[in-house]
Amino acid sequence: MSHSSVDRRRRRSIDSVNEGDEDSFEGDLYASTPKNKRQRVHEPEEDDGEAHEYEVSEDGAAAEDDTGSPEGSLLPDSFRRSPKGKAPARDISKHQPGAIVRVKLKNFVTYSNAEFYPGPNLNMVIGPNGTGKSTLVCAICLGLGWSPENLGRAKSIGEFVKKGTKQADIEIELAADPGRHDTNPVIKTRIFLDKGKAEFRIGDNKVTAKALKELMQSFSIQVDNLCQFLPQDRVVEFAGLSSVKLLTETLQAAAPPEMYQWHTELKNLRKQQKEQAAEEQDNVDQLAKLEKRHADSQAQTDRIMERRECQAKVVALEKLKPFPAYREAAKRFYEAKTRFKDASKDLKRLQKEAEPNLKREEEKGVYLERVRVVVDKRGTLVKRSEEEAVKQKAKIATQDDKTKDNEAKLALEKKVAYSARQGMPKLLAEKAKVQRAMQTPPEEADFGAYNEQVRDKLREIREVEDRQAEMQAERQSIGQHVQQREQIINRAENEKASLQTQAGQQANKLRMASRDAHQGWEWIQRNQDKFREEIYGPPIVTCVVKDPRNAAAVESALGQGEMAAFTATNREDYKTLSDALYGHLRLDSINLRQSSQPLAAFREPATMERLQALGLDGYILDLIDGPEPVLAMLCDNRNIHGTAFTSRELSSAQMDALKARDSPVSSWVTPTETYRINRRREYGEKATSTQATALKRAKYFTEVPASANEDAELEERIEAAQRAIEELKARKASLNEEYNDLGNRRRKLESDKKEIEDEKNRKQRALATFSGLPVMLQKCQRQIDEAQAKIQGSEAKRRELTAIGDQIATEKGQCAINYANAVNALQDLIVQHMDVQILYFEAQSDLEKLKERTVEERRLLKEREAEVVVLQDTKTRLKAEGDRWAAECRELEPAFEHDAVLANLYEKCEEEVWDAVFLATEIESTSTRLDMLEGNGGQRELDAHEERAKKIEGLRRKRDALEADLKELEDKIAGIRAQWEPRLDELVAEISAAFSDNFGKIQCAGEVTVHKDEDFEQWAVQIWVKFRENAPLTLLTSKYQSGGERAVSTIFYLMALQRLTRAPFRVVDEINQGMDPRNERMVHSRMVDIACGEGSASQYFLITPKLLPGLEYREGMKVHCIASGEHMPNDYKKLDFGMLAKKALALRS
Repeated sequence: MSHSSVDRRRRRSIDSVNEGDEDSFEGDLYASTPKNKRQRVHEPEEDDGEAHEYEVSEDGAAAEDDTGSPEGSLLPDSFRRSPKGKAPARDISKHQPGAIVRVKLKNFVTYSNAEFYPGPNLNMVIGPNGTGKSTLVCAICLGLGWSPENLGRAKSIGEFVKKGTKQADIEIELAADPGRHDTNPVIKTRIFLDKGKAEFRIGDNKVTAKALKELMQSFSIQVDNLCQFLPQDRVVEFAGLSSVKLLTETLQAAAPPEMYQWHTELKNLRKQQKEQAAEEQDNVDQLAKLEKRHADSQAQTDRIMERRECQAKVVALEKLKPFPAYREAAKRFYEAKTRFKDASKDLKRLQKEAEPNLKREEEKGVYLERVRVVVDKRGTLVKRSEEEAVKQKAKIATQDDKTKDNEAKLALEKKVAYSARQGMPKLLAEKAKVQRAMQTPPEEADFGAYNEQVRDKLREIREVEDRQAEMQAERQSIGQHVQQREQIINRAENEKASLQTQAGQQANKLRMASRDAHQGWEWIQRNQDKFREEIYGPPIVTCVVKDPRNAAAVESALGQGEMAAFTATNREDYKTLSDALYGHLRLDSINLRQSSQPLAAFREPATMERLQALGLDGYILDLIDGPEPVLAMLCDNRNIHGTAFTSRELSSAQMDALKARDSPVSSWVTPTETYRINRRREYGEKATSTQATALKRAKYFTEVPASANEDAELEERIEAAQRAIEELKARKASLNEEYNDLGNRRRKLESDKKEIEDEKNRKQRALATFSGLPVMLQKCQRQIDEAQAKIQGSEAKRRELTAIGDQIATEKGQCAINYANAVNALQDLIVQHMDVQILYFEAQSDLEKLKERTVEERRLLKEREAEVVVLQDTKTRLKAEGDRWAAECRELEPAFEHDAVLANLYEKCEEEVWDAVFLATEIESTSTRLDMLEGNGGQRELDAHEERAKKIEGLRRKRDALEADLKELEDKIAGIRAQWEPRLDELVAEISAAFSDNFGKIQCAGEVTVHKDEDFEQWAVQIWVKFRENAPLTLLTSKYQSGGERAVSTIFYLMALQRLTRAPFRVVDEINQGMDPRNERMVHSRMVDIACGEGSASQYFLITPKLLPGLEYREGMKVHCIASGEHMPNDYKKLDFGMLAKKALALRS
């Protein structure tokens, strides 16, 4: 067995405690004493040649004696032999390539020095909680190059270094692949506490993390796959693993590498297909918009060109106006002269012929006007007579309305009288009833006595309630005191736990430096989500001094205020932080800083060569590790990038050089003092002052652990609070009992009070009813009198209404007579009016006939007279106009030589003999077309049109390329899917068969299926289970299954992957903790069958703090027992598990 003082790795047997046994014990035996730093006991090595009479077998059981009696064995035969009763177990398997052969740890978490030798098949690691079982899992993860995130524990790898040491070492030996390795690869990992980083070696060669990962991939080791490596703190995460993520983990763990690559490629291709389809659609939409705009702008471009042509044509046509105008003026002049002569002769002839007819027409018009006056007067009389008749008819309608109103009032009075007669018997009966009730008075009662009894009960109730209120207040006060004591316990326990970590120690130092800063830092950690960017804590908790020997120099350069200052990276977060700490929490003794510049913006004032020439070693910034914003803040506020340091005292010459005017350094720190030079350049070289301050011992950036006094103080606070809680709870129980008794008494008093009040109220109601009987009698008599008055008044009212009806009928008759007289008078007037109208129509007809005979003569005369006048004016005007147009034509002739458009239009004008109207029409038509083209752009629009055409062509080429790419992607997806999907179905079918078989062994049912989706991102592995006979298969979720059922399903799924796995080993940490004994026993049996059965291809680690008694054992299993604690012996040789097992069995018997 190896030891920290023994370097050899050969196995040695344990000293025999029972002579005659010859079996060897190959289990792991460990011991450690964390408090007194005693060394651990390690894996037994090869026998060194010494003979021993007794050894323990690999399964942990003692071999039988020569007689075959079990009395000489330490464990029963069932523990030593296979289930089929074969010979004692022996190691017949070999480690598969990539399996773990050996694990060696030094200063790792709780281990000072330990070495493990796992078996090639099932390794069961057992031991009490806190002994270091899960530490072995952590060592495998970190030692093979994976990060702490895969463990679900600490975030920094430096936290795995054993407390009180600076570095930890992990050495893992893997089984070699004969085809690639001559010897077993040994991976050595060294973790540095101060750097928080690790370095790796393969053998003696230092390698990068990437190279180590490549070696792991060559062995198909996937520590980041929960199907292969399931640490304790990620069991819940695996149970809650989504079905989509489970498919990825399964492919990585159990499928050939190309299956996962195909799946990844399908997801990427589908994503790329969606992106290119979206890009194609965007391209199509953009192309359609541009084509539409181009088509729209094509007409606009054509209009622009046309407009320019129209503008030139309009100008030329305007210039040609004099030529057709001259020809037209000359022609019209000769025509007007001829028409003037003809019109003058014809006018004289018409005047002579029309004179007799015009005279007779004038006389007939005078007669017609006299008749029209008579017609108008008769019409006015007819209108007045009509109005009178309408007025008389309206009066008749008014009398009809009055009649209807009177009849309605008469019917209402009849209804009132009838209702009063019908209600009279009921009123008389009510009156008689009241009179009988007045003859029977109620019994007398003393209401004062009742009131006194009620007051007595109320007084007793208030006394009880007052006492209950006092007790309730006391109970609430006790609850608050209990809560306060519990908060004290929680805070003390948290402080105690935090003192065990480096981060906790630094937080404790921050509390010692400034309680306000410590309180503020706790608030920031809980409320980081309130800020846009991260808020960085004080340098005490966020920064690390690389070499503790320089801690005093760093603290001197930083200063007390900056070491406890918080850093924000933007103004908004700075304001939010200031409002919270200063305003809400009212913390005064804190410092806030804003880091507005990056760290790269702060440059050193001198190079390292210049510093070394001055006797300095570097800058304070070089001594610190921390977040860049914090370091930038310290550079900005404390000039740590310009403050130098030295590890030795400076000579006088060096001091003089540093104080010189041209010295680049103005502050530096020596092992004993801090110097600062103040220079006033405007006053010359002598205007300098040197400030020297003695260097104080470091208080915060030290590695001094928390003192025992702090632990004792916290324990004392916890015990005092617990005693107070017990006393308060006892007092509260007493109060609760008394409170319940008072509650029963109060309810009894309230019941008695209610009975008294009910009796009192009953008697009061009876007395009040009797007292109100006279009033009721008066009311009944009043109602009878009112009814009789209504009957008598109704009869008088009806007689009055009947008389009114007769009067209305008389008035209506007179109105009817008046209406008849008005209608007769209207008829006479209408007849007279019609007679006069007939005379008017006859005269009007005669006049129209005369006008018809003279209308043509009048028209001809008027037209001829006007024509003569117009022709005379036209002749004169046209003569002048022709002369003017002739002059303008002569002026325009020279322009034909240099204006081609003008010359062409002139030739066309002369050839086709355009007149002025035609030319004007042509100008108007061209101008109209020009107006239609107005405002449609110019050269800029033409340039934009051409540029748009180029873009359209480019988009069309892009569209064709995207369509080709999409077709190619579709073909790729179809090709890969044709290979991947059948193999996936086959893989899941194999997993499902094994999973179902596992569930069948425990009389349950299980199935694994593939959920398929159009999006390969949504493909998933679904686990269906049934734990009850009549229940259907249900999807495995945290909603439907218990924690134990999910644990069974998880381990069975991992076991189903066992025969398919590509991984050389699997790790499952405390998967059995949520199972009941029955499930745990069945799961253990199946695990043994799979891990130790024929064809088992993978090494298995099962970590558990407990095992049920009588579990199945089989050849190929290896049990590692881990023990540690203050009661372990200093000499590991004294720890004999064989003897312990023998004593345990003796006690059981």
